[in-house]
Amino acid sequence: ILLQLSSSSPCICGMLIKRELCQIVLADLGGNIFFRREHSYKVLDSSESLIHLLEELFVQCQQHTSRRILAIGISCLGPLNSKEGMLLNPPCFYGIENLPLAAIIKESTGLPVSLVNDATAGAYAEKIFGAGKRLSNFAYLHIMNGIGAGFVLNNELYDGDSGQSGEIGHTSINLHGPQCACGNRGCLDLYANRENMCAKIAELRGFYPGSPLSSLASPTWADIITAGNARDAMAVSVLEEFCSYIACSLANAVNLLNLSSIIVGYDSVGNGFIIEKLLQYKLSQLVLSAKYQPLSVTHSTFNGDAPLLGSIALVSSKVFHQELPLAEFMD
Repeated sequence: ILLQLSSSSPCICGMLIKRELCQIVLADLGGNIFFRREHSYKVLDSSESLIHLLEELFVQCQQHTSRRILAIGISCLGPLNSKEGMLLNPPCFYGIENLPLAAIIKESTGLPVSLVNDATAGAYAEKIFGAGKRLSNFAYLHIMNGIGAGFVLNNELYDGDSGQSGEIGHTSINLHGPQCACGNRGCLDLYANRENMCAKIAELRGFYPGSPLSSLASPTWADIITAGNARDAMAVSVLEEFCSYIACSLANAVNLLNLSSIIVGYDSVGNGFIIEKLLQYKLSQLVLSAKYQPLSVTHSTFNGDAPLLGSIALVSSKVFHQELPLAEFMD
């Protein structure tokens, strides 16, 4: 018998914390979102400002629904310690560090709270709700303000000993490169970013006067992706360099784990998958197993929303695995 979730069934609150943006949603146990709010900012004065913002957004969720909220899942930029619910020391995150985020939100809301790295959450969203349902092993690559990765191995989410797995943006691709905010040298994030792409566009502008990017002082990520998908020559050149950096780092992880499926998540409008095509080509030259088993590089089911959906997937999975007993929340 095919069962459906009741429209009055308990729901889950999911939160996503990024640089310059917080998002919050309400969704049912199947990952279907029915309420969404977000708040952007240029700076946060303190950790108290972040907590106050999350609490305000949660109150809006409560006021929107009469359904019982089971728990809260928080997907957040790292590094963090998911086991202890601690936000550690994310680079360039307004000086906020060593924040017991899960404990504070649990105390203020009275609900169970789970904290997970944003890229790891993206992998979980794909495994529970998306393209990874039928895959036993895959990597999820998330491209946002930084670059992160999440891994599903033998049908289980791999989160490491303390929830710091997948920090691919802080793996070095140049041992003699500039020092990163994380303390490492030559990190991927220092090379594969929008600022460098904009600098490259400015450098090439005179050679591609017909490019739609040539007239833009500071092209956005969406501008570059849209032009690349339309096969604009300058955009393709810029994205080819961007993907070369990512492939250099990602190939190491794929070779170590012997993966053949990669799901890529980022904000995109319209059709076209220039990023995936470039990564598939470059990784096929670098991954050892590609000679014997074709690599699959596909776009995320949820576009750039997989980390947000992952906060829901994390709690939903706990309910269905009886780690969070549903009966306790029923009247």
